[in-house]
Amino acid sequence: MRADIPLYVIAVICFGLAVGLYLYSTMVSEIVSTYTVILAVLGAIFAGVGYSMRPRQIETVEAVKETTAKEAVTESETKSSLQLVDVKGIGPKRAEQLRSIGIQSVEELAKQSSEELSKKANVSTKIAGKWIEEAKKTLEEEKQT
Repeated sequence: MRADIPLYVIAVICFGLAVGLYLYSTMVSEIVSTYTVILAVLGAIFAGVGYSMRPRQIETVEAVKETTAKEAVTESETKSSLQLVDVKGIGPKRAEQLRSIGIQSVEELAKQSSEELSKKANVSTKIAGKWIEEAKKTLEEEKQT
């Protein structure tokens, strides 16, 4: 629930009571006018605090979403069309295993260290090293074409 709405309600109640007491004080005594001022000040305070607790502009969130979407499109355009299965020694099952441990592209595979990859993929460092070398070769071939 939004926190500013109850504060606005309290402010309206304070202002209403202040107006009521002001009208009543013209008929009775001057002590009541002190309470009128106090209620008006409290109403202003509650209104100010409620205003400070209002939700932020939605336009800002939409602008961030648009910027993020543009960055994602630009990033996907700059990445190569290579898939993990394009690397020699990696089939569909192994590619799925690599994706499950956080390696989504050939570029990411080429940047891995064989020790870390062997631990994550539960293979020997020799096999992990071969995959990394093949990924680098595949990227080089892609750049040349």
